[in-house]
Amino acid sequence: MNISFSKLFYVVASIIGIVAIMYFGKVLLIPIFFAMLFAFILYPLVKWLNKKGMKKVFGIIFTLGGVFILVSGVLVLFSAQIIDMAGQYSKFLAKLNETLDKSITFLNNKVQIIPDIESQEILEKLSNVFSDSSFLIISDTVSVTGSFLSFVVLATIYTFLILFYSEHLTEALSRFNPKNKRKSFIEMLREVQQVGQKYFTGMLLLILVLGVLNTVGLLILGMDYAFFFGFLAALMAIIPYVGTTLGGLIPTIYAFVTFDSYWYPVGVIGIFWFIQFLEGNYLNPRIVGGNMQINALFSILSLIAGSVLWGIAGMILFLPMVAMLKVVCSHFEELKPVAALIGERIKEVHREPEKGVLEKVLDKIKG
Repeated sequence: MNISFSKLFYVVASIIGIVAIMYFGKVLLIPIFFAMLFAFILYPLVKWLNKKGMKKVFGIIFTLGGVFILVSGVLVLFSAQIIDMAGQYSKFLAKLNETLDKSITFLNNKVQIIPDIESQEILEKLSNVFSDSSFLIISDTVSVTGSFLSFVVLATIYTFLILFYSEHLTEALSRFNPKNKRKSFIEMLREVQQVGQKYFTGMLLLILVLGVLNTVGLLILGMDYAFFFGFLAALMAIIPYVGTTLGGLIPTIYAFVTFDSYWYPVGVIGIFWFIQFLEGNYLNPRIVGGNMQINALFSILSLIAGSVLWGIAGMILFLPMVAMLKVVCSHFEELKPVAALIGERIKEVHREPEKGVLEKVLDKIKG
């Protein structure tokens, strides 16, 4: 066995450089990567509209407009329940204070190991925190909303441009390869597009199924705002491994504060535990997992790395990015060990170059 320290240095330097670019350029890169994945999802529909006779630019506008109407409708439904919940904020805060007071009294009476806790002092500090931070919450909300809207506008513009120049970009990128390798390179780009498309279409289907299951379970339990809590938890399933748990924590706290009986939060925990069991063992592997083919180690590492570098956006983006990286690595001899390391099985990935149209016609004639 031999080792080349020069190659090792280049590899380490390249990894450090890529990480630095991703971290310091995240303001530019995050909307571009979201736009790229959105373009992967919408490209088949735009292509279908184009085949039906609609001009490309109008097909893209029609597709993006349909997505905008759909997302706006969902946001309207969510906003109505959020506004209703905000109207009960004072009632919720009073119930929270009462629950906290009962919990402190229980600890003082039943747990003798720790010294008594002054409930009045804690409640006063809690009230001061809520009252002092009210204006900060409003200003932060305005700031976050402005940043989110600017992000949405940028991502929409990038999506439009990627879809509009898709053929041009594909042809331009293929010119970086020798002529005899361009067909394989285009096939690699097609596989990358299909991985991103299948992942996000699978995630959308998974969110819909989980949202319906969560909502039905909360309605059976008699929870208020079942639609909001159910689909909020389903949306958080985009974050692998921890999203469903965090999504179930919110309605559990709400049930603990708003209901007198402790059986309601226990029921919420039971419902979300059962749904998470279904999601982890049956729904996710069949709807989404089969499209990823990433082993659990690199799935968790991509989740952690995404959180460190890009926050919540990274937790959403890095898993499909790693899956697309695996596809890219599988097409290069020097990088096939990386593809085997990331994938579920350690095996050599060998692909015969896809035959062109003329070669397929000749095969049929020979047959």
